[in-house]
Amino acid sequence: MDMKLYATLVFLVLLACQQESNERAKCLYDVNIDYLGAPTQDTHEMINDSLIIVFHGNFNKDTISVTINNHHFKEMILTEDDRTGLSGDIQTIKYSEIKHVGIRINGGSLIYIEPPKRHYNIQLLYEDNTATVRFHRRLPV
Repeated sequence: MDMKLYATLVFLVLLACQQESNERAKCLYDVNIDYLGAPTQDTHEMINDSLIIVFHGNFNKDTISVTINNHHFKEMILTEDDRTGLSGDIQTIKYSEIKHVGIRINGGSLIYIEPPKRHYNIQLLYEDNTATVRFHRRLPV
């Protein structure tokens, strides 16, 4: 085999492995679900009866997949707005019909969320390879 061709093949294989390694690294994140942080004193009624999920943090063309009750709901690509820190939001189905929500960032580990019995919206904050789920009666601005 010609040495130039061999060197080119080795370079292409190394490049492909590096790209695969980078993609795999994006899929690794820690998960923190803050059930204890859900406020218990707020008695305000919710404006609507659906669950809203808001995404904040270091998203940069990241693919987010959302499932509800084991059924695919939505897939979207998120990028953080530098001014607000907001990356996106979705309105889902009626809160009373939701048993669990699944979220994946870039095809990574499933973030499995069982919403509290009382209606709370979900905030997913993604920073420093940690996905933190918090529950809010009124979503943070």
